[in-house]
Amino acid sequence: MIDIHSHILPGVDDGAKTLTEALDMLKMAVDQGVTTQVLTPHIHYGRYENSKTDLAVRFAQFKQQVAVANIDITLRLGAEIRIGTELMQLVQQDNVPWLGTYQGKKTFLLEFPRIDVPHGSDNLVRWLLQKDIIPIIVHPERNKTFLNYPHKLKVFTDMGCPLQVTASSLIGKFGDDVKQNAIELIEHNHVFAIASDCHNLKGRAPDLKPSISALNGIIPQDRIHTLISGNPASLFESRETRDPFHSTSKVDVIY
Repeated sequence: MIDIHSHILPGVDDGAKTLTEALDMLKMAVDQGVTTQVLTPHIHYGRYENSKTDLAVRFAQFKQQVAVANIDITLRLGAEIRIGTELMQLVQQDNVPWLGTYQGKKTFLLEFPRIDVPHGSDNLVRWLLQKDIIPIIVHPERNKTFLNYPHKLKVFTDMGCPLQVTASSLIGKFGDDVKQNAIELIEHNHVFAIASDCHNLKGRAPDLKPSISALNGIIPQDRIHTLISGNPASLFESRETRDPFHSTSKVDVIY
């Protein structure tokens, strides 16, 4: 499995606080079958003002510490960026830790507030698209506005934004309404990937394996594999994507 959303890099946000906790979270992920773990710290101005340069340094140090601990897992660096006007400055200054590419365009994890969708968010996403950037919208099933007014999420999916659902939403960790919303998004083929969004060892621990099991009997096994492996893997290599949820054809472009 490939987990594209986690807060394991220690000491940078509301995720792992210590190196020991971060290493234990990685071990837990490995035990569940995760082979590639993407570390995606928050970039949220006024709260977690992480920079691309600082995160790259911390990531390099952490990779060395993981190697010393002999944890067999591939690590990649990205970021979860809160929507806001500051995002435009990050793009213009090339300060976005890109997750990879989607349909030949740069991509990253885009976070909305828990309750609302800020005014002008659609215009900001259109601006990103004009810059050949497609944001992946994280945990839309947990956003109260998207939950109660699905047409507001459709604005972004109609623009081509992929969705990433939180694994633990599928087992009711955020409530039955969120669980049902997550399952419906998956059933209707609106979801690009499922990821853990893990933050710690207890309430928000790496939990892909038990959460994914909740989809057994709801969608076919090959679809489950696509959501936790095939689609995430496509972000790290160039692909010709006629169908963004099932494409396997490659093109000779180097990323």
